[in-house]
Amino acid sequence: MAEQKVKKRLSEVAYEQIKSMIVNNVYRQGMMLSEKQLCATLNMSRTPVREAIHMLVTEGLLVVRDGVGTFVKEQSQKDIEDAYEVRRVLEVLAVQTSMYRFTDEELDDLEAMFLDIQRRYHSHDGLSIEEYADADWKFHDMIVRKSENEYVEIVITPIRMTLQRYQQMSVSVIADVESSLNEHLEIIQCLRCRDKEKLIELLEQHICYT
Repeated sequence: MAEQKVKKRLSEVAYEQIKSMIVNNVYRQGMMLSEKQLCATLNMSRTPVREAIHMLVTEGLLVVRDGVGTFVKEQSQKDIEDAYEVRRVLEVLAVQTSMYRFTDEELDDLEAMFLDIQRRYHSHDGLSIEEYADADWKFHDMIVRKSENEYVEIVITPIRMTLQRYQQMSVSVIADVESSLNEHLEIIQCLRCRDKEKLIELLEQHICYT
């Protein structure tokens, strides 16, 4: 039993590390991944690495080509557009419940985070794409988690990873940082007021793929 728990923990560590390298484009689209090299990089045996690969294939981040090898899945324009559309529908569903579960303190912290990013953006104070993206995903993850709808979370997780990869690949996704920051602050204000109609309208516009 103890051995099984250790094996499970190792496979989860391998999964998280490989996933992070895919999302952050260390392992780029179309790249072939060597199981042997992954074992060496992660300092693990083949069993947890194979289990991690299986999980990532299930989530659509890796593909296995019989007789060839394992590759990082390439994302087409349609993949990205479809992911945005499904994410929009799911988050709009989630926010209709989660809007009542945000505390004033949580909203204060979120507002302070985005105001600080806005200040640094205006002052050219070393704001990175990764830092902005992390704040963005943190906010949207809270919207989903606070809905307490486990099925929304299950469906949206691999979609989020697809979009995170896209966001890391393309600076143009957040080229208009000022508008995006203002949208986040407006959404937070609607959460404070529990303005459901305006909140849905803003969230749909914010998530819409352009």
